[in-house]
Amino acid sequence: MRLFVKITQILFYWPFRLFFIFFLHFKIKGLENIKKANSSFILAANHVSYLDPILIPAALPFRFKYFPIYAMMWDFLYNIIFFLRFVGAISVSKGKGLKVSTAPFIKKLTQAERIIIFPEGSIKRKGRPIGARRGISYIAYKTSKYIVPVKIDSNLKGWINIIGDSIINILWRKKKVIVIFGKPFKIEETIGKTPVTDNELRQASEEVLKRIKELK
Repeated sequence: MRLFVKITQILFYWPFRLFFIFFLHFKIKGLENIKKANSSFILAANHVSYLDPILIPAALPFRFKYFPIYAMMWDFLYNIIFFLRFVGAISVSKGKGLKVSTAPFIKKLTQAERIIIFPEGSIKRKGRPIGARRGISYIAYKTSKYIVPVKIDSNLKGWINIIGDSIINILWRKKKVIVIFGKPFKIEETIGKTPVTDNELRQASEEVLKRIKELK
């Protein structure tokens, strides 16, 4: 399975990247920060649209050591779109508790892989603020991996409608995306200690989200 995911991601890397460059005016900043996180790390990003799990890998440097990369996926999409599991998607198992939902991500990191996590847990809708969840802090605490903050600065709509306005605007090149990679850090740097309690995990996660939002 791992080899299949890696080959698939490598094969689709340039087609997706070129598509994004042409149709989304795709730009990338801070790539030098990726090198500081070794080859196994957590990419923690804000969640703008359903394209995010594809945008972020396409923004990485084309290095074999960065693939495969695994991304959290909404349970509903994971279950109805079967092939997603063959391209690096991992179900978040929402509602099953912190230890169960984070276990697949922790396992991948202990195997020296890379993962993409959205601390907010879902796409932010206009007028509906979303706080950070404990998962990012818990995973980072359990694995001691570097967190690389990633900001997706975009005017994409949260729901990319297949036949609606969003797709039309993408094809007419009215949408823009900038992916910004920040400096890597360890989770204990967020609150000055290793977060263990639920309250500490929430505080640390909010600090991670704050660092993502501050990227320019």
